[in-house]
Amino acid sequence: MSLGNAILPEMGFASEFDTEERTQLGNFGEFISLDDGDMLIEEGQNQDGLFMVVSGTFHVQTVVTGRPVLLGTMKAGDTIGEVNMFDPGSASASVVSRSFSEVWKIDRARLEQYLEAHPRTAARLLVNVATQLSKRLRKTNEKVAMAREAMLDSF
Repeated sequence: MSLGNAILPEMGFASEFDTEERTQLGNFGEFISLDDGDMLIEEGQNQDGLFMVVSGTFHVQTVVTGRPVLLGTMKAGDTIGEVNMFDPGSASASVVSRSFSEVWKIDRARLEQYLEAHPRTAARLLVNVATQLSKRLRKTNEKVAMAREAMLDSF
């Protein structure tokens, strides 16, 4: 758990926050270091944390017919775990570090404490996370539409 002045970097959902806001939020969560191959989130396990990738690269993957399938790559500034933060449950995919990496994590209980302590900044945080999630969903929808079109063209 982070102690003292755990300042979030000026990136991702915190890119528009000033130093004081990034320090306040940083202290509500924790920084976690991972090595190449370490699993951050395991598919099927309960998960209620929101992560921001501070450094490194992560693969989001699932297993289909016994083989891992890469769903996406996450890099510095990206968020992971938004869905389970707002709709707690089991993780729909695994997230694995592909290099030495660092993430910042806040769980749902600590986020709720932050919301009570700093409502204005917390509202901006939630809007920024929702915006990132919406952009990711939009890209996914475009990929699905393109794949569907390609499949229909092949018939």
